[in-house]
Amino acid sequence: MGIISNLISNTTTRILSKSVPSGYPLSIKMTPQDAPMDFSELEKVYKADPIVFNSINKAVQMIMSAGYEIQADSETTKEYFVNFLNEIGNIGESLTFDEILESVFKYQMIYGNAYIELVFNKNKDRIVDLALFDPKRLDYAKDSQNKILLDEFGRPVGYAFKVENATPNMGDKPPEKYKNQISLDYNQIFVSRDRVCHFKLYTVGDRFYGIGLIEPAYISILRKMKIEEAQTNSIYSRGTYPVIAYVGDEHHEATPQDIDAVLKNLVNLQHNRYMAFQHWVKVQPLEVKQSDIVETTLEYLRLNEAASLGMPLAFATGSGENTNKATLYTQSRFLEFTLNDIVKRTLSTLRKYMFKRISFYNKVRGNAWIKWGDIGAEEINDKAQRLINYIKTGVLKPEEIKDFAIRSEGLA
Repeated sequence: MGIISNLISNTTTRILSKSVPSGYPLSIKMTPQDAPMDFSELEKVYKADPIVFNSINKAVQMIMSAGYEIQADSETTKEYFVNFLNEIGNIGESLTFDEILESVFKYQMIYGNAYIELVFNKNKDRIVDLALFDPKRLDYAKDSQNKILLDEFGRPVGYAFKVENATPNMGDKPPEKYKNQISLDYNQIFVSRDRVCHFKLYTVGDRFYGIGLIEPAYISILRKMKIEEAQTNSIYSRGTYPVIAYVGDEHHEATPQDIDAVLKNLVNLQHNRYMAFQHWVKVQPLEVKQSDIVETTLEYLRLNEAASLGMPLAFATGSGENTNKATLYTQSRFLEFTLNDIVKRTLSTLRKYMFKRISFYNKVRGNAWIKWGDIGAEEINDKAQRLINYIKTGVLKPEEIKDFAIRSEGLA
């Protein structure tokens, strides 16, 4: 059973690199001095800001719409992995592999990090399922000084996972060498690093934590949200323009009682009420002009936000009607580069830390990987015309593009 669905105990960490030649690198990592961004804050921004919410969802939708194919060293290996992935969710969390991939892409964009759990059997010698860790609840195992606990090669010893009602027998057994150095909170359990497939979107320094699409613009997004809130409150407070009354003229000197009487009437003034005043009382709205700097500042902050998300502002807000078509096309091409880069990074991690581990533990001969489809906003007619030109010029034969055309049109 998976840690998420049914916490297990006493698993022994196994090293996957037994066949790797011995050595001792000089580039050993050091635990970072600065704590990572609070994932809960990043999630709040994702849920509260429309531009962030729409941009990340659209990016994930574009990636997933391209589709993918399992490939392997042999048909036997491919068949094994296709069957394995089709059967996930029967032991651990109830998920499909498509849902796992979608969450991995989304979590990386929000938090910069995503984690797949490799679910072991009771004997801890075979991977039988896959599940997802909530990035907000998983972190590296640390020592009493709150530093990431590293082995002699600078690799994290394992992870700490937050659970309710944690007990000593929950989770995995820490490596004997480090078990007395690991400091866990009352609600944390130890998780072996071989159980975790850790995705990191963008990294810096010693690359312990990933950086997502929200974090670089986090301050700008908060400022934008505060300005928008202030503007909304200002509109609520005044509704329409405030009304002012001028009481008296050169022939009628207003007394305090006259002013109070007019004021009492104005307090009760509503759109469906009617009032009458003496001709020497003048009532008119007081126009309050909106400062141009507010909209200019908001536009600047929105551009910062869109730049961090890698999403053209016209796409993020759905306001592309005022944008030049050629500019939109160029922006869409840059968006494709960004999404293809995210897919490439994700597939590389999947191949090394998930597929290879499954092959190792489950004694599968050969390795498997994922080939992703084309991500892009290219028109179908443009693609078809280009393929026709390839055939006309003799670059390709009709039978060579037949399978591709069938797959891309969804006719298979």
